[in-house]
Amino acid sequence: MHFRPSAVVAAVVVGATAASLLVAAPVSAQAPSTTARDTLSPAVITATRVAVTTAAPVATTTVLTGDSVRAQGITRVADALALVPGAMVVGSGAIGAQTSIFLRGGNSNYVRVLVDGVPVNDAGGFIDLANFSMENVSRIEVVRGPASVLYGSDAVTGVIQLFTNDGSGPGGLRAAVGGGSHEDGRASVSYRATMDRASFAIGGAHESTAGILPFNNRYTSDVLSGGLRVAPDARSDVRLAARWSAATFHYPTDYAGAVVDHNAEQSDHRFVASVDAGRRLTDRAELRTTLTSNEYLPRSNDGPDDAGDTLGYYGYYARAVRTRRAADARLNIRVGGHHTLTLGGETAHDRERSSALTLSQYGPATDGFEASRHILGLYAQAIGDATDRLSYTVGARRDDNSAFGIFTTTRAGLAYVVADGQRAADGRPGIGVRVRASVGNAFKAPSFYENFATGYVVGNPALKPEESRSAEAGADLSAGDVRIGVTGYAQRFRNIVQYAGTAPAPGAPNYYNVAAADANGIEVEAVGRVSGALTASVAYAWTDTRVTASGFDSTAGASYVKGDRLIRRPPHTVTVSLARTFGDRGAIRLVAARIGERADRDFAQYPTAAVTLPAYTKVDLSVVIPAGRGFAIQLRGDNLFDARYDDVVGFRAPGARVFAGVTYAR
Repeated sequence: MHFRPSAVVAAVVVGATAASLLVAAPVSAQAPSTTARDTLSPAVITATRVAVTTAAPVATTTVLTGDSVRAQGITRVADALALVPGAMVVGSGAIGAQTSIFLRGGNSNYVRVLVDGVPVNDAGGFIDLANFSMENVSRIEVVRGPASVLYGSDAVTGVIQLFTNDGSGPGGLRAAVGGGSHEDGRASVSYRATMDRASFAIGGAHESTAGILPFNNRYTSDVLSGGLRVAPDARSDVRLAARWSAATFHYPTDYAGAVVDHNAEQSDHRFVASVDAGRRLTDRAELRTTLTSNEYLPRSNDGPDDAGDTLGYYGYYARAVRTRRAADARLNIRVGGHHTLTLGGETAHDRERSSALTLSQYGPATDGFEASRHILGLYAQAIGDATDRLSYTVGARRDDNSAFGIFTTTRAGLAYVVADGQRAADGRPGIGVRVRASVGNAFKAPSFYENFATGYVVGNPALKPEESRSAEAGADLSAGDVRIGVTGYAQRFRNIVQYAGTAPAPGAPNYYNVAAADANGIEVEAVGRVSGALTASVAYAWTDTRVTASGFDSTAGASYVKGDRLIRRPPHTVTVSLARTFGDRGAIRLVAARIGERADRDFAQYPTAAVTLPAYTKVDLSVVIPAGRGFAIQLRGDNLFDARYDDVVGFRAPGARVFAGVTYAR
């Protein structure tokens, strides 16, 4: 079933308005004089880049706290993000294999990912989440919807930001150790401390597994992280953060998932660092400056399996160094009592140096390039409360990219508190209702490979950025301990870069801006307290994707076929969670996720064939049992009922896994 985008948004607006009218009159009559500003929602920094609260937030956001995620036995960021409505996390088989995220039906390179303000996407938006650990992560903020106004390229369908600990909050020593099936092993230790005008945190973790395939499937990961916050005086603050990670993944699978290779491996090292400094110039003006650095070194090694391995393509080696350095300065000005104007500028430099060697019966072939580009962005944003109940956000940005020139993005939104949810005079819980709507556009720059590739594949320096236009509307209702959120959205993706296996002319490039697609949907979230210690939550996402322009002959293997759904994005997903606390820090949590049928293409044959991946249900259970003196026993079962499924056709996802460990916090 295919809905027009205008119908999706209109349905949500009408439904939200109707619900508002049903509850507004009685609540208004019974509520005390307290205004909406007295019960402001906490600020989600990633949504606005300024720590300012409003009566009714406009953005659709999810916040995952690091402690609660780790208490469930989740150690990988990808597994935590799978809990976010509208997010589809797709792994290519065993733990350590390439892991992508599709947010609101957009492409996997349409999500800007940051670690303490540092963009970690490759130039062009690609991000592999396989090696991102929850170690020392204090919280994850997920903003759904276009955010190029604040973040430039890649923030097409959303932004994900990991904030690491800097010592703020409870201090002390924390440690964990444990193991499980498939020779799984984990160990971590961290320490936090707070002093008079400073705090700091440092931590490290190691994880390894033998994998799920019969040979050559081991994965190891190490991470070190540290943060420091200093407040020299009442008007100034400085935050420094650094994170180093290294991982190695051995894989026996070929491009189609067949288990045939005894020595293929890939590894990477990443170092990110940031300095964020702020100074209140006056009671109404604050200047903030952020310096960021990301250095990423991926490696691939796949030599001949033995002396007789000399036919076909039997060896491949690749090296790359990808760096991004950026500086951002912004002035936040408070106007009146409830308005904040941000004026900012960013300069960034992306650079990539790559080389590859292919061995085949036809002789060795080399490939590689070295390229860089400079970005200058200027942006402005205004947020605030027009009245006690009406909040707004509006912003614009102008990016000048040395590769393709100038691109302008805008965003605007309104939110209104229909009922503030205050308790009635007789003590009965009030009903709170907020409605919101926003529109905006965003863009994604081409990757360096799409621009500058040489060898078998030829890049196209004339590529334009991929772009989107979107609109969303929603409502948030609360009554006592129950909260419900509904959001509908419509998105248009244009100028999508597509690969042409056969160049249109000899020597011509293999990449062109020719494809287009739509992605519309509805997200529903509900959470409530069933009893004093038992809470329940339900999240449902309906995602309708359609290719509207395929460009080249799609029967030859392209992923864009006009009229078809975009691959690996299920139209329906449902997640149900039950959590119960007991004793001193004890907890048990059950999470069941139903993932609907997904379209995919079988790249094991040529031309590729369209396939449908069947629906599946995955059930996870985690238990924390206090053992006294700061110790606790942690148990986790992943995929308890051993559901068999592929996120990518031909690459079997991990089956049932169990883990047991001990944690210490003091």
